[in-house]
Amino acid sequence: MKRILLSILAMFSIATAFGQLSVGVRAGFGAYGVHFEPPSLNGNQVSLYEPSFGFVAIYNDRNNAGLQFEVNYAVKGWREQDKDSSHFSYRHELSYIEIPLMTHFELGRGWFRIYGLVGPYIAFKRGESTMAKNYDVYIDNNPYDLYNQKVRKIDFGNKAGVGFRVNFGQRFSAFADVRYDLQLAGGQNIFKQQPNGIQASRITELSGSLGLVFNILPQRTVETKEYYIPKEGIDE
Repeated sequence: MKRILLSILAMFSIATAFGQLSVGVRAGFGAYGVHFEPPSLNGNQVSLYEPSFGFVAIYNDRNNAGLQFEVNYAVKGWREQDKDSSHFSYRHELSYIEIPLMTHFELGRGWFRIYGLVGPYIAFKRGESTMAKNYDVYIDNNPYDLYNQKVRKIDFGNKAGVGFRVNFGQRFSAFADVRYDLQLAGGQNIFKQQPNGIQASRITELSGSLGLVFNILPQRTVETKEYYIPKEGIDE
């Protein structure tokens, strides 16, 4: 057992010798919705704007490729509004603890870097609330009854994003990015068992975030050695 632990520590030391490990916080704001099928269910839907925030850890190796791990609190869901009057509206909010694990790759080695993100996430529902304003005529006359369906406790999917990172010396970095929920195969419907003929109910997201991280392991660069050549070895 001791040998195994020593081997793991040795591999970790080698992996991080020229890498950068950062931990910090992030906060964002996004436009959320739910993509329903059949498409007729999306007729009155408009974006639901909600914040998110959490903790982030980023590791990059010497080639600027690595992973980004987060634990976030996010509010998602959908909002509907009558096209002719703002006095008729409905909103369905879902709060989640969301855990993304994404590949993180950067371009450049200076103080300013462009980076990309892509990878899966899993989200655990923590709360749910609805608010209707003079919306009974839509709720009561909808044959699919999407307003009273049970939402799954676990959601998952895939995200992609682009952003930039600014390094302030070796110890602190700030970043900003935009993200999009890819809704690829493998993501699941938020409603259970596709009820009442609802064929799809997948969360949509377009969001942005800002963050500040502390570089526990600052990134090191390989030093180029200069060799001394005696004068007598140079042809005159």
